Amino acid sequence: MWRTAKHGKQGSTFAAFVAGAAILAVAGDASAFCRSTTCRATSTKECKTDQDNCPAEGEKLFWPTSCISYAVNELGTQDLDPVDTRDIIKKTFQAWTDVTCPDGKTASMAFQERDPVACKRSEYNKEGRNVNVVLFQDDDWKYRGIDGTLAKTSVTYNDQTGEIYDADIEVNTANNTVTITDDPRKVQYDLQAILTHEVGHFIGIAHSSDPSAVMFASYSPGSVAQRTLTPDDVKAVCAIYPPGSGVVCNVEPRGGFDPECPDPADAAAACTVASAPGEGNGATKSAGASLAVLGLGALATTLARRRASNRGSWRRP
Repeated sequence: MWRTAKHGKQGSTFAAFVAGAAILAVAGDASAFCRSTTCRATSTKECKTDQDNCPAEGEKLFWPTSCISYAVNELGTQDLDPVDTRDIIKKTFQAWTDVTCPDGKTASMAFQERDPVACKRSEYNKEGRNVNVVLFQDDDWKYRGIDGTLAKTSVTYNDQTGEIYDADIEVNTANNTVTITDDPRKVQYDLQAILTHEVGHFIGIAHSSDPSAVMFASYSPGSVAQRTLTPDDVKAVCAIYPPGSGVVCNVEPRGGFDPECPDPADAAAACTVASAPGEGNGATKSAGASLAVLGLGALATTLARRRASNRGSWRRP
């Protein structure tokens, strides 16, 4: 199911919400990956695509640094051991760190883990400090109509250049049982597989048409295959963050680091908050800041569900 919210021109308020992905993009067999762009589809406008069905409008999203810091919310999830959970999350970021490209050189992307933080909101503070946070929603998944979504990544970016300002990942543990076991008999919704996919969105990669890729748009319950990058995923990260790019490493979030969230009263004026359609407050930037929400849903187990998923609706069985 595709959902959109407020849109506007440069200097206006933006908030986009998409169940499954802000941009569902696929490509040909030779290079199945696609990059997320600043183009946002609406009920009256479709983003143009190229011959590989990748977005052909808007600027491609990217981080202007070769290293990014992230932090896990200190509450974790009540369903899993906090230490083990943090270790799993670290593995998902490590999967995209210092990736060896087809030419044998190393992609210009790495991650730094910060200590757990108190902040438990997906938001961007345009007037102050920020944190790229991974958090769990145990009690309520506030995004209407997508209870089956396993997780989502909210990316705030410059609408004119595609430069990513901030990214946050939320896991839907209110409606799904996520697991961190290696025992195939006990795997339900594998946290490592799910978050490895979300980190791909975190760095600007859209969905792939390659069913074996981490960035394929769906997850099959019980699978751990998406824990490991495939050649298609490697091509994606190497294309966006090529070896020898010369981009400086800067782990400081835009505006500086803050482990706390602004008070809710301040957030409405200062933050881009990921929210349900019609309920969010987008950041107003002179450069034009926008919020894209991308996520991963479970691959439906019936034929009818699979047909629905091909239209962009990704729900758990």
